[in-house]
Amino acid sequence: MGLVLRDTLAMQPALAEPETTTSLDLDTEKYHIFIPYVRSRTGGVQEITLRSGQKLELKIPARTTEDTELPFQLPGDQGEAIAIAHTLYDRTLRLADQIYQEIDKTSFIQEASKTKCKLVYEQVEDGRYINDLTSLQLLDYVVETSKLEDSVKDRYLLASTNSRLLGIQSVVESTLATSRLSVGKRQLILGTFELVRAGEPITDFKALSDLDSIVTASQLPPEIQNEYTIASAKSRALTVDLILVKWIDENPKFNETQRNAYLLAYQEVRDGREISNEDLVNDLDNLILTSNISDNAKLVYAITRQNNRAEGQDLGEQVMAFIQDYQDVENLKKSAKQVYGRGASVVPQATRLLSAAGAETATGVSLSSLSGAAATNATLAALGGGSVAAGGLGMLGGLVVATGGAALIGAAGLLSIALISEMDGEDFRNLGISVGTGTVAGAATVLAAWTAASTLGVTGTLSGAAAISATISALGGLSIMTGGAALVASGTAFLVWSFMKGRKKRDQGILRQVETRIYTPTQEPKPNSLESFLAANILEQYEKEEGFTSPNIPLDKLSTALSKWITLEPNERVLALIDSSLWNDAKEGVVLTDLKIRWKASGSNPDSISYDRLFSLMDSDLSTLLSNEDRRDDLGRVEELTNIFSGDSDEDRWVQVLTSLKQQYASFSA
Repeated sequence: MGLVLRDTLAMQPALAEPETTTSLDLDTEKYHIFIPYVRSRTGGVQEITLRSGQKLELKIPARTTEDTELPFQLPGDQGEAIAIAHTLYDRTLRLADQIYQEIDKTSFIQEASKTKCKLVYEQVEDGRYINDLTSLQLLDYVVETSKLEDSVKDRYLLASTNSRLLGIQSVVESTLATSRLSVGKRQLILGTFELVRAGEPITDFKALSDLDSIVTASQLPPEIQNEYTIASAKSRALTVDLILVKWIDENPKFNETQRNAYLLAYQEVRDGREISNEDLVNDLDNLILTSNISDNAKLVYAITRQNNRAEGQDLGEQVMAFIQDYQDVENLKKSAKQVYGRGASVVPQATRLLSAAGAETATGVSLSSLSGAAATNATLAALGGGSVAAGGLGMLGGLVVATGGAALIGAAGLLSIALISEMDGEDFRNLGISVGTGTVAGAATVLAAWTAASTLGVTGTLSGAAAISATISALGGLSIMTGGAALVASGTAFLVWSFMKGRKKRDQGILRQVETRIYTPTQEPKPNSLESFLAANILEQYEKEEGFTSPNIPLDKLSTALSKWITLEPNERVLALIDSSLWNDAKEGVVLTDLKIRWKASGSNPDSISYDRLFSLMDSDLSTLLSNEDRRDDLGRVEELTNIFSGDSDEDRWVQVLTSLKQQYASFSA
């Protein structure tokens, strides 16, 4: 996702200094909205959600172009707001024509890829959510590495990001529609999402935790959950930062010298920098943890301090260990508590505080009520560089790397995990979430991974290949293999990796692997599916160098097979690959797709047969087959397929797979 602000992706620290300033307009609410092409050209009405959670129909004038400001009146006496329009409509040129030309000029390994990219662009232009996320990511790469003007690229990538945000919005709204919550509480959660979307502080901690639970327990692709997760952690951290800085800045017990000293000490804690005065920070610990400020703020600060104290291990490494060591809900809860409250050294009665933080509502934060230059400088300038209030686009601008507060953001992410894991079945039912806690635990692991990756990216505590490997691992468990550089599974990590490497020019090898992903599933198979059946049987019958099933088919092998001998139908996807080539380079072998079995034998042309025709052969007696010319031809082709596995043991295990597949095929087809 971090493509729009591609020039800011770097593996070095960016520290927020106290004197940093930012230009803020806190009096007028601003909303960045994407308007579909036709509506921008002809005019119409578009529904938007306000930060209050209320819905409003906004009139869109005909021929509305990029960056047009559309003033409107907020409900009641709340004043005026501005909607800033974003669109792929342009009065002077047709952006689609330019992008289609780039697609046509691109050298793909499958001709169907051009059609997929064009269909996806039409959906992006129309402002629709796109289920085919892998094809969207392929189009992202084609556009970003093209020779189009940067302004065109930026407009496209903003539209692409919008399509992902529509998925989150749809999940939140549909889940709340089945919840037991009152209209007011539903609006509060919807409004909280708008605040997170804008990259701004939240007004209710409980609503944010409820929103986190809805998104992490949803069936949204992990890549989309990832973007929401880090945006949520930043909003929580920004809110906590405002609370703490305001508390220090306005505390009547501090004189000006003490206030400035405590603010500087707090910034070192917040940014994960080396502590220059341990005694002063220890004093600040006691003052904060015994104050009457928000329990959320206390816990986020305590987690941050716990990570400051870890010897020889940064926050990203701790979270990585956290992910690897704890998988089930109970251990997840215990570990989350241990991170911020080992014994009573940091926070006494950690369980009580966690429960209190989970139920905590109003934050008492208002941007317009900030007093003193220190509060403004220490918050939005450092953490909210991409926020709408600070002149950014919020989530619509893509994954914005914060210029400070890395440790605080990571701590906020860890607290989110703990709060989700504390929720019980009744909490989920009230929210309209119809999943077990095991699913939430798995989703919470995604949250932890993204938090770790973002922290690594911001703080730059690792460098070079180590940083890239750690970030890739956090973003989706990808493996970078020497030679083919095969990356398996998550597409967002693949793109982030390529741009962290500074590969802004098109790399044909990366293009091939990004393209390859659209022809094979990239998520774990669902139980009782054809994919899960193949995974069990292929892995049981074949060595790890020979048999592969989605989503763990090495992209370099599948890319080779697609370029050398496999031609797929537009919507056909590879579920399994059996490599029978002499050098294990996938230039020959068998693939099982969701439609057919395809194969390439040594010295022969590629061939295929549908499952229906194959299994009808297995159900027919030999005399019937031999009496029909078409059936005889099918029989001869299948004999070639079987001969690919020439050894007795190979043939036996292949027959076992085929027989099992035939027995199960009818139920899968149904």
